[in-house]
Amino acid sequence: MSTGQEAGTRPAEDKPRSIAAIVRHAPRPVWVLVTGVFLNRAGSFFATFLVLFLQQLGFTPREMPAILLAVGVATPLGSLMGGWASDRLSRKTSLVGSTLLASCGLGVIAAAPNKTVALAGVFGAALFAQAYLPAASALLVDHTEERDRVPVFAFFRLALNLGSTVGPLIAAVVAQHSIRPLFLISCCMYALFSLLLAVGLPSVRGAARVRPKSTGTDAGIPPRLVVFYLSIVAITAVYVQYNSTVALSVSEAHGPDAYAYLLTLNGALVILCEMPLSGLTRRVAWWIPALAGTVLMTVGIVLSGAARPYAAVAAGVVIWTVGEMLFSPVVSSATAALSPPDRVGRYQGYLSTVQAVAFGLGPAAGTFLYGTDTRMLWLCCAGVGALACCGFVAAGRAARRAR
Repeated sequence: MSTGQEAGTRPAEDKPRSIAAIVRHAPRPVWVLVTGVFLNRAGSFFATFLVLFLQQLGFTPREMPAILLAVGVATPLGSLMGGWASDRLSRKTSLVGSTLLASCGLGVIAAAPNKTVALAGVFGAALFAQAYLPAASALLVDHTEERDRVPVFAFFRLALNLGSTVGPLIAAVVAQHSIRPLFLISCCMYALFSLLLAVGLPSVRGAARVRPKSTGTDAGIPPRLVVFYLSIVAITAVYVQYNSTVALSVSEAHGPDAYAYLLTLNGALVILCEMPLSGLTRRVAWWIPALAGTVLMTVGIVLSGAARPYAAVAAGVVIWTVGEMLFSPVVSSATAALSPPDRVGRYQGYLSTVQAVAFGLGPAAGTFLYGTDTRMLWLCCAGVGALACCGFVAAGRAARRAR
């Protein structure tokens, strides 16, 4: 079932373009955003090295949970603010403003003379570091035909993943001496990202013509989107076990190095295969790859966590990686398809928020069950994944009825 073909499209355009053609002919704002995201992600060390930085500042393990909780609250709050600003102001204003403010917060961390100033920078960075994502997703929606959105979002994720591959190489060199310079690098990368967006994106007036203006009304979230968001929370809470309880299980059975190799396998598969795979998933209704990806992520996480033979664990990693490649590029496109035209940015903000909440709650709940009864943990993962599948089916049916 092909989606997204608009009335009045010329017959010559009915045939879907190749992935290479979609990327090659993507509008300038898409290329500006993707280039900036790659540079930004290559220098993003805030989340990875925050705990070590707090330790170097002299915070004790008993003091850190409250700080990390504040960071966990600030991140989804920033996503909500970024989504709201992208609709009420403009995509460009939200993108440039959030990245510039994140740069300021990271700069405060890098130059902080004491703990109090450092904590102010930590909260500022947590609030704005991810706040650009809703506006970025909305910008991709604005400048892409519906039938091309999945490959474009896969292209965006490719930049994120490539940047995340380069980042640890930079950190390995710099962090040998001190962790504080990493935050200075992050500050500079966010500032460069903000400058690139300010110069490369169209003016506010031009961007406003791409999307409908807000009507000023604020109707409640459609029920189909509520179900969709709850399903996102469910499967994300299962998926995020890969860096918590799955990591614990594999490391206990085979050692930390064995798990590091599996993460390398995951990253290589995503970088090499996600873009080509998006050429298939764009041809069907969004709920089909979302459902298939949910099933594979659930099965793969349970297998890689519960299995003991290393070959079985590796097979589980491959399975949930394929599920990730099916699922992730579709999510933002599906959110746009389910959203009212004048609230695309806001609902992308809701998407980032529920994902951030799941990334916070998932490991906490998982590690609690892991310490209590590992068998119950994997049964719960399977059950939550099944509920997510039901939710995506229900949201897909509601969307078809609405259309």
